[in-house]
Amino acid sequence: MSLSRSPPRPLLAVILITALALIFPLRASAQLSGTLSGPRFVETAAISGLFEIEASKLALDRSTDPQIRAFAQMMVVDHAKIAIALKRAASDANGDITLPTAVDAEHEALLKKLGTATGRDFDALYVQMQTTAHQQAVGLFGAFAKDGDQTALKAFAADTLPVLQGHLEQVLRIQVKT
Repeated sequence: MSLSRSPPRPLLAVILITALALIFPLRASAQLSGTLSGPRFVETAAISGLFEIEASKLALDRSTDPQIRAFAQMMVVDHAKIAIALKRAASDANGDITLPTAVDAEHEALLKKLGTATGRDFDALYVQMQTTAHQQAVGLFGAFAKDGDQTALKAFAADTLPVLQGHLEQVLRIQVKT
């Protein structure tokens, strides 16, 4: 009789997902560190936010899962606020930085793919996309807060980073339950 037991599968899933969530932003941070200009940060952050809002609007239309709907509503509200703060910081940093008003082709393709999914497949894909988007956003904002080239944007990135980390933690909890 062995006294050692493996942890329950749900616990293993939480541990694995948490470890991955910590690794991906660090990899993104290492790749972005010192290489991202203010205008490029603004463009990337704005497109990321627009994607999260549009994907979340789809989730509000299509998902019946109360957790996913609550998360999606929070994404729409929080990322709209983040977009306003980004615009203000971009203006403070350099008045001629223009924020994109639409997602790029890569994110448009993701939205199209999400738009064709239904039911549980939609929910799973939405959660997976939000997980990836928030991992990337945490890496982007963390790297720019540390090594960005414009003070107002660095402050914005540092102030926004905890919100994005909170979103990532929340979506990871949903992912385990999906």
